[in-house]
Amino acid sequence: MNRESEFSQPPLVVVIFGLMGTGKTTLARALGEKLGLAVIHSDAVRKTLAGMAPTDKAPVEFGHGIYAEDFSARTYGEMHRQAAAHLAAGRSVILDASYKRARERELVREMARECGARLAFVYLECALPVVRERLGMRLTDPTAISDGRVELLSAQARDFDPLGPGDRPLLRLNTGRELDLVMSELKGFVELLAQAKA
Repeated sequence: MNRESEFSQPPLVVVIFGLMGTGKTTLARALGEKLGLAVIHSDAVRKTLAGMAPTDKAPVEFGHGIYAEDFSARTYGEMHRQAAAHLAAGRSVILDASYKRARERELVREMARECGARLAFVYLECALPVVRERLGMRLTDPTAISDGRVELLSAQARDFDPLGPGDRPLLRLNTGRELDLVMSELKGFVELLAQAKA
């Protein structure tokens, strides 16, 4: 059932971010379906900009090719452009990306502010053995849109800017638990913010 009509105005931007393999795309899709919200996936946007299908593989080295800094900046810019269009129509939106750079998180704050929207960050974290297992399973999943691989995980972790005081409100969500528990906590957090007075 579409729940967007139950959200108070102004609309809300939910940023689901964190390291590869922590469940960003899975949870963003599930939350979008439960609450009737649009979801913008960085992997799909990135590959569309590159002229690829979302499920096409790009097994490049960390920080190269379509994952180089300049292409990532284009990807986030396009994500924010699409999000702004939803917000202009009064619709809340979910953004699914690593947002590893403090500057990337600053830009999404600026976009939300310019659109008169509220913003919430959901940082996903999970035990490394679980993350590695998920990344291994992804290699044989033809529907996966992410190119995250076990051998890239350490490099991404080293390259991730620490969370700062501007990354609020923030939910740090442990995704190593049963999916129902994780979704219940995530849904409760988002609904509380969406229904609060601006």
